[in-house]
Amino acid sequence: MITQVSSQVAGSNPKQTTRILKQANKQFSLLKYAYAIPLYKTYLTAIGKDVKPTDSIVYKNLGEAYRLVNEYDSALLYYSKAVNTGVVVGNKIAELQAMVGDFANAQKGYQSIVANNRSIFNDSRLYGFSNVSKFYADSLDFKIFPTKLNTRYNEFNAVPFREGIVFESNRVITKKKKKRTRILTKEFAWDGAGYTRLFYVNNAKDIRVDSTVFSNWRDKNFTIDQLSMGTSNDNKIISKPLDFQALPFNNDSSVTLFTKQFGTRLNFGAISFTADGKTAYYTRNGRKTKIGYLLEVWEAKFKDGRWTPSDRLFFNKQGNNYFHPSITPDGQRLYYVSDEAGGYGGTDIYYIEKNGDGSWKPTSNIGQVINTIGNELFPSFYDGTLFFSSNGHAGIGGLDIYRLASDARGDAVVKNLGYPINSNKDDISFSIKGNTGYFSSNRYGSDDIFAFDYAQSFIVMNGKVTVDSISAPGKKVYLTQRTETGRIQVVDSAIVDANGNYTFKARPNKDYTILTYDNDGAKFETPVKSNDFIKTDDTYSKQVNLINIPLSQTELTAKKAKQDALIAKQENQILYNKMYAKTVDSLMKLSKDYVELHHPFNQVYIIKKDLEGYYKLINRVKNMKGREIVIVSATDCNGTDEYNEDLSQRRAKRIFKTLNGLANNKVVIRHVGERELLKACDDVKKSIEEQVVNRYSYVFIMDKK
Repeated sequence: MITQVSSQVAGSNPKQTTRILKQANKQFSLLKYAYAIPLYKTYLTAIGKDVKPTDSIVYKNLGEAYRLVNEYDSALLYYSKAVNTGVVVGNKIAELQAMVGDFANAQKGYQSIVANNRSIFNDSRLYGFSNVSKFYADSLDFKIFPTKLNTRYNEFNAVPFREGIVFESNRVITKKKKKRTRILTKEFAWDGAGYTRLFYVNNAKDIRVDSTVFSNWRDKNFTIDQLSMGTSNDNKIISKPLDFQALPFNNDSSVTLFTKQFGTRLNFGAISFTADGKTAYYTRNGRKTKIGYLLEVWEAKFKDGRWTPSDRLFFNKQGNNYFHPSITPDGQRLYYVSDEAGGYGGTDIYYIEKNGDGSWKPTSNIGQVINTIGNELFPSFYDGTLFFSSNGHAGIGGLDIYRLASDARGDAVVKNLGYPINSNKDDISFSIKGNTGYFSSNRYGSDDIFAFDYAQSFIVMNGKVTVDSISAPGKKVYLTQRTETGRIQVVDSAIVDANGNYTFKARPNKDYTILTYDNDGAKFETPVKSNDFIKTDDTYSKQVNLINIPLSQTELTAKKAKQDALIAKQENQILYNKMYAKTVDSLMKLSKDYVELHHPFNQVYIIKKDLEGYYKLINRVKNMKGREIVIVSATDCNGTDEYNEDLSQRRAKRIFKTLNGLANNKVVIRHVGERELLKACDDVKKSIEEQVVNRYSYVFIMDKK
């Protein structure tokens, strides 16, 4: 953006150009980035193509100023220009690439950094940008909602208090008087908006909305004439706020100033309350120093219906910043953030604890599990868990929100909360009560407060198991997962139903292994992912590919033996068919006088339709003398050979018992089992009805000799 400053300075004399650069550097050193940005850009416009090596610092400072006002695209642009002039910027380019969503180049940048400087910090950042998808794995657990508290200004650090929430905002407060609008808020030249104040909404139930507020950065627009040139040392560069505007926003009547009793000068915010709501710890600007108004942590008590600032806590030291206090509900431990010397780098999280008499113990750094050479900010303690923001651990970009947890060995580890709580922008100030809570993010331009609901989500994984392509009901299958320590744990198990189906309950977007065993006890493992699921109503499901388990060695041996037996039986059947039923066939050649009878399956009596012929035979035999009667009985091919031999003998004996006592005749029996079939046997489909022809008993009346 070319401002009025740059248009007036372009083509001006070298002295004037040098004066603008001095003014820009002065504003930058005073942390007045909203003024430094247009001044630097004015200088670059004035010199045109006459860039000197010393001007590389201009690109670097512009990049840093834009980064600190959360304008990451512009920050990346000017940091890249600085690098092109030979300036070393460390990890700034890679971090900014991640914050604009260019993870491929962020990964390449950190690969180069790690190659030259291997460290826990660099390895963590490289891992995060190389595995962004991992941070989206549990994205179904959180449902987030914008809130009506958001404006084009910054709203952040929502803290539950009574039935509502207290939050910070740098919104500019105005007052209309007749036709004139008066700005009541003083300008904070860091970003050109107002100083932060604490605001309160007394009912948090109705703050969720569907719409999102987008905010775009606007460079300040002022002229050279508005600058007070002051002395040659530029001690009075800017005498009053320039181009300080109040952005329009919906001033909800339910949002009020939390209290004026903390004061209204400079910044107030980052508050935390004890469970009884009677003690608060908050951040405010302290006394002015050479580098500005540093931050301090204060305590306040609620007495007689009002808040009374009671104490500036003992650990605040001159020359350092102390901010973002968070008290545990019992009031016994206070977390805070500081940039004091002796930490791990950047800003670290510290804590103090109370003695039995209520006094505070000495301060302690929370340690390197949490603190890194990056920045750790916004500690909060809810439901027994410490949450914080950091840009020093593996993450998606910018500041991410983490929680302190324990691994399988019980050691403390840091867990990224993942998307959608975290994004590639800055995500901060997490609070939770039960399954609902708040966090802040600048993913839409300015810091906004989001509400969320939390509930663990699961994927119903449906699949089918077969053994040698045949359903295997009753087989047990397990869903397993490898823990961070490398141990295999069973997540779920199921018994395969009659159709071979099973169902598992799994977490989304995870790597699992389906485990089962063959009949010899050998493992059969199938890797599976719980991604690519579908949603039906409120249920997520995924169909797993068919798992076919090969036969075990024992089953293969048994199957081969069965196949060999079948082949042998079929070969014998072919032989039987060729021989026909030789006993019956032979007797038919000797006598044409015979009766053909049949039996039900697995029975010895005669079937109903053959009884009339059987009764006639009995009457004939009663009147015969000196004849030879031959009974030949058989079975079908169902059952074992041994059983069928016995069954055919019993059938013959049953008829023998009836005929033998009727007259003076010789009765002979022959039992052939299933050895002499009249109809070929089908081992695949042994029809009981079709094989009645093989369940025969022939009774021959032999001719007289």
